[in-house]
Amino acid sequence: MNIIIAGAGGVGYHLAKQLSEERKNISIIEKDADKANFAYENLDCLVVHGEATDLNTLKEAGCDKAYMFIAVTNSDEVNMISCLIVAQNFSIPKKIVRLRNVKYTRYFTLKKIGIDYVINPEVEAAKSIINTVNFGASSDVVVFGIDIQMRGFYIDAKSPFVNNSIHEIRHSLNKHFVISGIKRESGEFIIPSGATVVKEGDYIYITAKQSTINEIVEYIGKSSINIKNIAIFGAGDIGIMTAAGLMGNRRNIKIIDSDYERCKKVSDRLKKVTVINGEANDAELFDEEGIKEFDVVITATDNEEINLISALYAKNMGTKRAIALLDKINYIMMANKFDIDAVVSTKLTTVNSILRFLRKGKILGVYSIFSGDAEALEVLVSESSKIVNKTIKDLHLPQGCLIVAIERSNENLIPDGNFVIKENDRVVIFTKKEHISTVEKII
Repeated sequence: MNIIIAGAGGVGYHLAKQLSEERKNISIIEKDADKANFAYENLDCLVVHGEATDLNTLKEAGCDKAYMFIAVTNSDEVNMISCLIVAQNFSIPKKIVRLRNVKYTRYFTLKKIGIDYVINPEVEAAKSIINTVNFGASSDVVVFGIDIQMRGFYIDAKSPFVNNSIHEIRHSLNKHFVISGIKRESGEFIIPSGATVVKEGDYIYITAKQSTINEIVEYIGKSSINIKNIAIFGAGDIGIMTAAGLMGNRRNIKIIDSDYERCKKVSDRLKKVTVINGEANDAELFDEEGIKEFDVVITATDNEEINLISALYAKNMGTKRAIALLDKINYIMMANKFDIDAVVSTKLTTVNSILRFLRKGKILGVYSIFSGDAEALEVLVSESSKIVNKTIKDLHLPQGCLIVAIERSNENLIPDGNFVIKENDRVVIFTKKEHISTVEKII
């Protein structure tokens, strides 16, 4: 499959890296010489230095034989115009554009200008934050289209899981769940077996029914809370959409932002939300507004450093839960280690949205895990699938690939090796990135 990506920024680079490692033929167009050179030196793909709106550059990138064009530059206008040029000059079946300004979707009939799918990073991030809060804000959460969740947990020295094998953990809890993947402190990522020992510094993903997940959260020391008081730092698009999505259920929501004019606009727009003009890194403001008494603090400013520090400070003061908006991998790792309950990345939520479109069909959902080291795929089993009417142990899945959950006739199951997969089952597969193309072939 030949895919053209316009833009080698955070999203474009991450997407190109992930897809090229799946052995797809990737070309990147980037006008910035430094970004283009970095992509050339670090990615196994064709890098074209030039403008995505230039016809000759598009030809050089291979648009004449591409299946998909993905425009994720920093400019909405460049993304739209490049898609329009591609639609009028090449026969590329699928075209995706990233748009930050949602107003463009009102001004144009996007299909008429050649755009098949639009991703808004702020909308995707806000959806992820809202999901996380609605499921207790106790950990990173992946919600499938069935009553199965995947939650991420950092293992510290006090964790009841530390220095126990997965077999021992399952025996002690006596619950149906799967530890789907483990990221070691060293950076090594593994799909574990029953004999794998969980160590201090690990970050693990657990897959189970929601009720079981809630019991596991209690077991590891995070009691469930009734979330009523929510503080959101940052009145940008993500903060506003998050507040709007969380209103109701008699919740008390405060938005805090340093821009006075922005605060006035938000106050006019969200009548049931208290808006405070102040800095996210102001310790006095934390005291004055009683932030330590809040159930959840969400740091969603435009500054990642402030988001990290403010979330840490809120937790240190006594706030029950903290969610931080972060993109830099080292910041995400720090957040996991220092008791920030959940992290949302605009980059990764955007990549997930693109992957869902790219893999759509029998694949109902795609979730990039551990910064792209793995994916969780939600699959509908068809009559023609190579896995239908076979036991899981007879599938001979590659090592590093695990079926973690199945829905059949509205019943959610955590299967074992003797489980027989049937037509119309919804199957959740957790796999290392290098096996994604193999999984796509057999499903």
